[in-house]
Amino acid sequence: MGNKKIFANQKMYMTKSEVETFIQAFHNQPMDHLVICPTALYLPLFQQSHLQLGIQNIFYEDTGAYTGEISPVQAKDYQVSYAIIGHSERRMIFHESNELFQKKVDACVKHDIKPIFCIGETKEQYDMQKTNQILKRQIFDVLKNVKKEALGELIIAYEPLWAIGTGLVPSNEEIKRITEYIKSIIYQTFHVSVPVLYGGSVNEKNIESLNQIPNIDGFLVGGASTDSSKILKMYEVVVS
Repeated sequence: MGNKKIFANQKMYMTKSEVETFIQAFHNQPMDHLVICPTALYLPLFQQSHLQLGIQNIFYEDTGAYTGEISPVQAKDYQVSYAIIGHSERRMIFHESNELFQKKVDACVKHDIKPIFCIGETKEQYDMQKTNQILKRQIFDVLKNVKKEALGELIIAYEPLWAIGTGLVPSNEEIKRITEYIKSIIYQTFHVSVPVLYGGSVNEKNIESLNQIPNIDGFLVGGASTDSSKILKMYEVVVS
């Protein structure tokens, strides 16, 4: 992936006018290390900007009778380069399966969209020291049937479920260790090297500390990503 990137997962936040104000804050500023993943309804607004785009969810078929879904072909029409797959909210709220995630990863690569595959453990699993076991299962269950060429385009996002939106963050040493484990498991199993992002209550207050973790390749930012001033502050830290 090269230098670190910030991926802004704006979830189901912001109105049209708020999006327009947000975009204005980046006018004429080079933001090569920022990818915005807006509510899909606002992709046309962002398309008119110079910002790189991702999508928060995607379907695996190119076309068809799939009410409410967005295909990779449609996403490419709006210059989407990345897609978030397997986010904890898709797992927990919408009950999406590992089999579905695998299909989505393959579909993304088919259309030259880089998949950001999210993995993470619950607080109970973390307290029981089952983090490695859970992450390994999620990785293997989804990636074991993914095509080899797809694996080379993959980005992993480690997002401990207990840290999302809670303000709680693992220690830098924990994140470093887990990131090293993720990279080693994927390399040993599939013989590819993948970049790993950290996501989970990343904000403008903790970004300087998190950015010191040597083996992290970027950050998946949630709620804080809807505030342009916060994103700009985080961006300065990551690219400096």
